Amino acid sequence: MNKKEAQKYIETNIPMTKIMGMEIVELTHDSVRIFMPHTPNVNHQGSAFGGSIDSLFFVTSWAYVQLLIEDFDPHPRILGRRGKSTFHKPVKSDFEAKVLIPDDSVVQIFLDDLRQKGKGRLTAKAVVEYEGEVAAEFEGDFVVLTD
Repeated sequence: MNKKEAQKYIETNIPMTKIMGMEIVELTHDSVRIFMPHTPNVNHQGSAFGGSIDSLFFVTSWAYVQLLIEDFDPHPRILGRRGKSTFHKPVKSDFEAKVLIPDDSVVQIFLDDLRQKGKGRLTAKAVVEYEGEVAAEFEGDFVVLTD
């Protein structure tokens, strides 16, 4: 799935992504980044709403998992099992989340389990940087099922 197809997919299947202004910036096996404008995601303090950042983290991480399994037929189901966001500093302008790409060995174990057992688990990590520092970070577990 290329960037344009993925953008259409998330806007159609996860409607809040369009309302929040999420825009896929990069979608490759080496880099997944999704942009979000500040204005529709602002809180009462003038900074980005934590729930918006958390939603961005889940969608960005989901997009990475989706990319890893795009060649499976039939297409597996992706389930978010657990997610934890930690906020270090306020974000007061447009921002983007980027996936911290796991080691190839971790990805290979996930894909092997999915092929052999019909179930794979992957922990995804992502960050939002602001003013040269990590403003928020995410770690979430995704379960993928072939049934």
